[in-house]
Amino acid sequence: MALHYHNRTSVQELVRNQESKAPAVQALMPGQTHKEKTILIVEDDEDLGALLLEAMQQESFYGGITYRTLLAIDGLEALEIIEDTLPDLFLLDYYLPRINGLDLYDRLHAIEILAHVPTIFMSANPPFKELQKRHLLSIRKPFNLRELLLTIEHLLAEPPTP
Repeated sequence: MALHYHNRTSVQELVRNQESKAPAVQALMPGQTHKEKTILIVEDDEDLGALLLEAMQQESFYGGITYRTLLAIDGLEALEIIEDTLPDLFLLDYYLPRINGLDLYDRLHAIEILAHVPTIFMSANPPFKELQKRHLLSIRKPFNLRELLLTIEHLLAEPPTP
């Protein structure tokens, strides 16, 4: 099943909408503490990137989990983003311009503070042997969006307090 994104809202507008709704989520959940989780999405397909941003926005609003999502269109832009922001999860496309997703992963995880950040690869043709060597999760495009969101929620879940 292919994902189709028909809304022509700009990526920047989606990000602005997400940021403006974060306080509303907290207001809907009195008594709960929210820890914002930052997800860096690296995807060169603008429609898929916008779809993922919108899905995270809706998940934050309806699921009570506050996601701050950042979108980079290539690996070099992702490297610039991490100079100012430390993500809690990476969602990487494999086929990216200028630097592929696997090389980006290696660069990101060579940085000590990012070494244990969970990563999910997205690709129609993932390099399975390389992903297995690194013990990485991957999801094949086209993918089930609900399944991806549940995987992200699981990877970012706080361990239960005793």
